Amino acid sequence: MKTLFLTLLAGYIIFRSVMIYLSYKGKKTPEKETLALRYFTPEEIRKGEEYAKESFGLSVLQRAVDFVFPFVFFFLAAKPLSWSVHEFLKGMGIYLVTLQVIIFLAVYFICSFLVTLPFRFHFGFTLEHKFGFSNMTQKEWFLYTLKQFAVGTVITSVIICAAYYIFRRPTPFLWLIPVVLLAFEFIITFLYPYLILPLFYKKSAFEDEKYARVMREVAEKAGVKVSKIFQINESKYSKHTNAFFTGFGPEKSIYIFDTLIKTNTPEQVASVVAHEIGHWKNNHVLKNILLSFAGSVLITWMVYFTYSACGNVAGYPYFRLFDGSALTISDIGSLPFISAILTIFSFWLSPIENIVSRKFEVTADTYEIGMGGHPEVYIQSMVQLAKDNRSFLFPHPIVTFWYASHPPILDRVKMGENFNKEKK
Repeated sequence: MKTLFLTLLAGYIIFRSVMIYLSYKGKKTPEKETLALRYFTPEEIRKGEEYAKESFGLSVLQRAVDFVFPFVFFFLAAKPLSWSVHEFLKGMGIYLVTLQVIIFLAVYFICSFLVTLPFRFHFGFTLEHKFGFSNMTQKEWFLYTLKQFAVGTVITSVIICAAYYIFRRPTPFLWLIPVVLLAFEFIITFLYPYLILPLFYKKSAFEDEKYARVMREVAEKAGVKVSKIFQINESKYSKHTNAFFTGFGPEKSIYIFDTLIKTNTPEQVASVVAHEIGHWKNNHVLKNILLSFAGSVLITWMVYFTYSACGNVAGYPYFRLFDGSALTISDIGSLPFISAILTIFSFWLSPIENIVSRKFEVTADTYEIGMGGHPEVYIQSMVQLAKDNRSFLFPHPIVTFWYASHPPILDRVKMGENFNKEKK
């Protein structure tokens, strides 16, 4: 397993570098260029490329920092900083394991946040203002970012504390970790509209009757309650347009950005809603949760056996430090290294998740076209979505295969054209 891990690590570094190069280059074919020019002006195409490639070198540095930081935190000096924090907590007389984990996580996440903050500011504020997307002042951006950080830290800390508690057992019940993650994901999905969404957005019914009417029509046709379709105030933050579906069972809901309404016709917005209803009807959120569970089972065992390859101390897998001492999987100081391992393994498993995600999107697109019966409206909504967000129209197919959760815009437009031909 140790050899396998080192192979995956080397492959990660090499292949990730290749993928970064391909992301920058993209792949423009004569067929796709002809298709793009039917719906986009050369200026719109150029703006999409410019937005995707702006500060590309800095984005590469950000990825490197994100990957290296856990290793630096783990291996800093002869004794890793993570171990020093662990010893410091013991020196304070803090022996309650859960409290130690919480304090350690606070130190780790705060350090990570501060290291990556300049990148966040550049890409989340400076560039968004440069391209006319952001509606936030610097103060508003910092408050929004801190809120995101706080929410993410709390959720992640709860998950890690639960996983760490299981790892602390003399014979770790590894099967419990994916089960705990599954239960937690169900809880978060169920509570998201009530606890998390209101922290960032205000939701409301559609005020414009032109839009409300088509919402009612498409919802009634699909057998969906109109009361479960909301608009949210994305315009408070940016000019980006989007929509999303969340929940399962009686808690299914569809959320439409108010910015989408400002740039799209009622028919185009109804088409987007039909797409989200397609996710609703096919239970894609529930299927994604179950897929995530299968992935967590695999990754949990891979992490455990990566440690086990080094040996065991009192029944616990361990990793040997530079000074020869052993740091077991149950020690607090192992958390940054586990984080790095998760990054590597998740990278190699990501194509599976994204293949399924793209299939779900195609299913929802098909439902969207079938529901409206107007492929040309579907095409218009896709094109407008790309224009609103300055989408890069010519991604490399390998990058799409590996990273993309949605099919490229031109592929979706082509699908709409094919439906239109069949209809005629």
